Amino acid sequence: MVQGFLRLLPLVLAVSGAIKALGVALGWKVSQLQAAQRRRVYRRALAPGQLRSEARAALTVIVGDALLITAFRMYQDARFAPFSWQATLLTFAWMFVMFEVWFYVTHRLMHTRALYWVHAQHHVAQVTNPLTSLSFSLMERFVLLGGGFLFVAAASTFMPVTQAGVLLYILTNYTLNVLGHGNTEWLPERFVASWAGRLFFTPTFHALHHARYQGHYGLFTPMLDRWLGTAFDDYPQVHARARAGNGLERMGERIRPEEALPTPGAAAPVQGLGTP
Repeated sequence: MVQGFLRLLPLVLAVSGAIKALGVALGWKVSQLQAAQRRRVYRRALAPGQLRSEARAALTVIVGDALLITAFRMYQDARFAPFSWQATLLTFAWMFVMFEVWFYVTHRLMHTRALYWVHAQHHVAQVTNPLTSLSFSLMERFVLLGGGFLFVAAASTFMPVTQAGVLLYILTNYTLNVLGHGNTEWLPERFVASWAGRLFFTPTFHALHHARYQGHYGLFTPMLDRWLGTAFDDYPQVHARARAGNGLERMGERIRPEEALPTPGAAAPVQGLGTP
């Protein structure tokens, strides 16, 4: 068992680390595009020392994830069902729904006074960037990733769970995490009020959580925040401002629903990501 773990660990570390590094690198490259700079949700520079702190945390997360994934593979591989599209999509749907609930509950608990120390590393970023998607304490990462794997193991007792379905969800999770921490609003203004916008998040949705701390605890859907009263009333207005090129300039800034949007030509100059 130990020898098998040690043989598998380097491969998992290399593959998982490469996927994470590639995602962050691509996200960073995209964030430097003129279109991305124009549509920033918060038009502010990163905090001094933020990138250094996030880079250290990311390296720890890459190693910690590899250990957890390897342990999960050692336990679960023999329990995976043979591949089929139906079972793969069912596995993906199960993981998406269950992880959304798990994330909301644990995330909200980690914003209590007693447990905030577990989550504090992630909030080094008031203004987010692609690297923020990997900036967690090891304890928080263990809670989040470990919980997700426990849901997979539990599901294997009553439904077919495929390795492809788990991998598909993990890749989706990584991709959306980078997108959600990009501080750039790519989705059109009409998206928030659409059926899709009621089901799925936007980069603005999560940027508001980092700026305001209390509220928007969901991961990739705003549904739980709406149902449980933790959604921000001015989310549609902030989203529209970002899309129009007039992102917020003050962390505590709130927008009244009736407030008219400034014209795009009035946007303030955008500061570079790493400059004060």
